[in-house]
Amino acid sequence: MFRPEDRRMTSQTRSGPSQRLVSKAVETPATRADTTPKYVRLRDWLMEHMLSSGLTRGDKLPSESDLVRRFDVSRVTVRQALEALRDEGIIESHHGKGWFLRRICAVQNLGKLQGFGEMLAPMGVNARSKVLELTECAAPDAVASAFGLPENSSVVRIARLRIAGGRVMSYDLSYFPLDVGRRLVEQDLAGQDIFVLLERALGVPLGFADVNIEVAPAEDDPAQRLGIKPATPIFKLTRLTYDRRGFPIDFEYVYGLPDSHVFKVRVPRR
Repeated sequence: MFRPEDRRMTSQTRSGPSQRLVSKAVETPATRADTTPKYVRLRDWLMEHMLSSGLTRGDKLPSESDLVRRFDVSRVTVRQALEALRDEGIIESHHGKGWFLRRICAVQNLGKLQGFGEMLAPMGVNARSKVLELTECAAPDAVASAFGLPENSSVVRIARLRIAGGRVMSYDLSYFPLDVGRRLVEQDLAGQDIFVLLERALGVPLGFADVNIEVAPAEDDPAQRLGIKPATPIFKLTRLTYDRRGFPIDFEYVYGLPDSHVFKVRVPRR
C-alpha cells in the first residue's frame, strides 16, 4: 500500500535487477487517513518534496516510472497526482521530456477571508512565520485613520516573514489597537496565522476585510526583507480587517513577489 508518510526519495538504490530507491521515514502533509485517495496523498507528497528540496522554476520532477516504482502505485494514480498539480499551475509537462516545476505559490481567494496558512493547507503545504519585530509605536497616518485614533496614538506593530518549504513567500507588516495587540504578542505568532489566533486564542470572531492590491516598485524595507533589489516590482496588498461587530482590529501590508501568489475572485454579472 502506498504510504507517502513512510517514504522519501534519496539517491541510494538497492542492488538487484529491479532497483528501487531506499526509503527514509519522514512526516509529510499526507499523514491522513487511508480513506484519502492515493493520488491525493501522492500529490501532497510531491508538493512537500518540491518545497523542501529547494527545487526552482524549470527543475525536473521524478519521472512517472520512478514514482510508480517508488510508491508501488499504478501509472494512472501517478498521472492523476501530476495532473492535479498541473491544473493548479504548479508544474507543466513537456512532451517526451517529463514534468517540470513551474512555480509554487499561495492561491488567495479574494472572496474569502483567509490567513496564509489557511490558503496553503488545501495544497498540503505547511506554512510558518519568522517574527522580525514586536513593538509598540506611534500609528502611521493611514493606520490611525483606519482605526479612528487621534494623532500620535500608540499601536502594536508585528513584522513577519511568511515561509513555505523554506521559501519566503511574503513580508507582512501588521498593526493592531493596543488592547488586541498586547494580547496577540503573547501567542504563537511563528506557528499560527494571526486570523486563527484572533478567533481561537483571543475570542475575537472576524467579520470582513477591505482589500486593495497594487503592483509597485519595492521600497527599501520590503526589498531588504524579501532579499531583492530596491525598485524591483512587487505586489503590495493593503488589508483592513474588522471583527464581527464591525470594528477595525487589524491593518496590514503584505509584500511579495508576483510569482509567489495568485489572487482569484468570482465576479457576478450583476
